[in-house]
Amino acid sequence: MRLIVENRFALFGLVALALAALFGIAVATRPVTAELGITQPGTARPSHTLRVCPAPHDGDADSSVAAFAPRVSRDDEGGLWAVPVPEAEEEPEEDGEDSGGRGGSDAQSTSTGTSGEPDPGLLLGEELTEPGSVWAVDTSTAEEPTAIHGRGSLASGLESAQITASSDGLTEVRCAEPSVSTWFSLPGGGDSEGVRLDALTVRLTNPETSRATVSLDIHTSSGPSFSIESRGISLLPGESTALDITELAQSIGGIGVQVRTSTGRVAASLLAEHAEGPADWVPPTAAPAREHVIPGVPPGGGRRHLVVTAPGEEPAVVRVHVIGPERDGAEQDGDSEGGGDDASPPGGTAADPLELRVPPAASARISLDSVLGGRAGAAVVESDVPVVAGLAAEFTGDDPDEILETAYTAAVPPLSFPLDTTAVLPDSPEGAGTRLVLTAPGADVRLMATPIGADGTQGDAVRAEVAAGTTTVFGGEDGGWTAPDGTDPADGHAVRLDLLEGSGPLYVARILADGDARSVLPVRPAPVEVALPVVRDTMVGVVP
Repeated sequence: MRLIVENRFALFGLVALALAALFGIAVATRPVTAELGITQPGTARPSHTLRVCPAPHDGDADSSVAAFAPRVSRDDEGGLWAVPVPEAEEEPEEDGEDSGGRGGSDAQSTSTGTSGEPDPGLLLGEELTEPGSVWAVDTSTAEEPTAIHGRGSLASGLESAQITASSDGLTEVRCAEPSVSTWFSLPGGGDSEGVRLDALTVRLTNPETSRATVSLDIHTSSGPSFSIESRGISLLPGESTALDITELAQSIGGIGVQVRTSTGRVAASLLAEHAEGPADWVPPTAAPAREHVIPGVPPGGGRRHLVVTAPGEEPAVVRVHVIGPERDGAEQDGDSEGGGDDASPPGGTAADPLELRVPPAASARISLDSVLGGRAGAAVVESDVPVVAGLAAEFTGDDPDEILETAYTAAVPPLSFPLDTTAVLPDSPEGAGTRLVLTAPGADVRLMATPIGADGTQGDAVRAEVAAGTTTVFGGEDGGWTAPDGTDPADGHAVRLDLLEGSGPLYVARILADGDARSVLPVRPAPVEVALPVVRDTMVGVVP
């Protein structure tokens, strides 16, 4: 024993021998199966979730945040509450023993309520304790982002969004989850035609208990664009900030914006203020991949700009086709533009796709006007290397050169079996018409839409059917749902969307309309259960 104590190598050898013995016993006693040492995949209901809604972009407009979590069983309970997230100080104090207030984790707990229990003095609205009813709060006078916390059964299937309505515009923005990477894709601010931007602003919020360090990567038609201000942005716990990237986004084609963190996580939102028409939120798009589906291309007059970014070191050859109301699409002549990139004459069908070439670390743009012909649809993007993609739609009136409104849509995952079969529209405000653009790329789809009042009252469910390979516009005056009987229309209502058994994948986007004002929001699944990873035998389980 004395030898072991005095000789550190002997002690290390004994530890290694003990670990080897434990590992040998585990191998000898494990069950003998076809897939030795592999667990079956499982699921679990989320127990905590956090969403952030940016501060309203128009202080004179009516804004409200709504959230909804569906009820799964009778005894479901939990908590849903919201608190403001303060703006970052211009010169944050350095870390130290005395953080002077907001810099430490205790300060973050009082600012966003992540300590486990909400601070009654900071609550926005009332705390909700049971799922199945709509939670809402007026944010018209809010000057700070809103952090929404879900706990217990109110964390599973939760969806939240903020709607802002003014005399000349209507916007909807999904409240974002904190992430280490968020992508946006849109036309550049230097275009002489089409979408013209007055300002482009990234809103960043750190609602968590640790510091976040953020950088922005902007890919223009001529390559990367950055500045000192877009690198190493430090956000203390419970802080938010805004960064004007207008000068960095002066591209004649398109731009791809990545918000990434080297430490911590942030919730990111992107606001585009237009030279013609009101401002709009740009929805985040899917991470780089070889295939994307962008739903919710709205019907009507005006240009439809698809933007593709190749963030890697290889150029991309991109093939694009649309899924419209007709099963096989329509082959039409048209034009395309890519900010100096090579684009072939369009066909726009799966058999004859448009082709767009994108340089490495750059973006390009192509017009879908001709192939869509004013119809609703979805854009399918296929590439030989991973890319990101988004779409901007302009709305025109009797004068085709007068842009009345602009809206954006992005690539999102579909509703699909076995887990992603539910989606939620948290709010359908009074006075604004709601339509869904539904795209079924591969198989027939049946969808059930159930309106739910603010008090949890369920209205009459309405079923929609979408043929394989087509896009259908559902809702509005064309046989859509109505608010539940006995509910006050001024309170608005949520809509639960459920994919019916036997359906294929379904891509969904919601169009809000109020007069000439339009807003498009791609709809993501809101699963009440998520998949757990498969566990395999590995030394990592014994030796970190």
